Amino acid sequence: MAESPYSGGEYPLTDFDKLATKLAWFGALVMITLRVLLVKPAKTTYGPLDQYLPGLTKIVFSPAFTASGVILMLFLAWYGRKMRKMYDSRSASNIMFFSIVVAVLANGLLVYGLYSPAGGALDHLYDAH
Repeated sequence: MAESPYSGGEYPLTDFDKLATKLAWFGALVMITLRVLLVKPAKTTYGPLDQYLPGLTKIVFSPAFTASGVILMLFLAWYGRKMRKMYDSRSASNIMFFSIVVAVLANGLLVYGLYSPAGGALDHLYDAH
């Protein structure tokens, strides 16, 4: 009789699992903090400069972007931990790695969307000469 992949035991978390979980929580905290502190001032300051990044600022400034990024990174971290404790498989490490990738990409896109119009605003100074 074949043994089931779930043996009923609980496997310990690896250091990578703990690091990935901490990075996902940190990424979620940073993303929420950036949303609360910087998006509203950026909307009022960079509103007329949407022609430099058409659509990107609308996506990044929407609350759904922050909510979906935070939920996705925390879900992947939670699911990876759960999978590691139950199965101790390589898929758990892959899921934890994807939670890190989502945290970095979502925060990077948010920061880029917040500050890239400021770089375009300086172009008007060079055109004046």
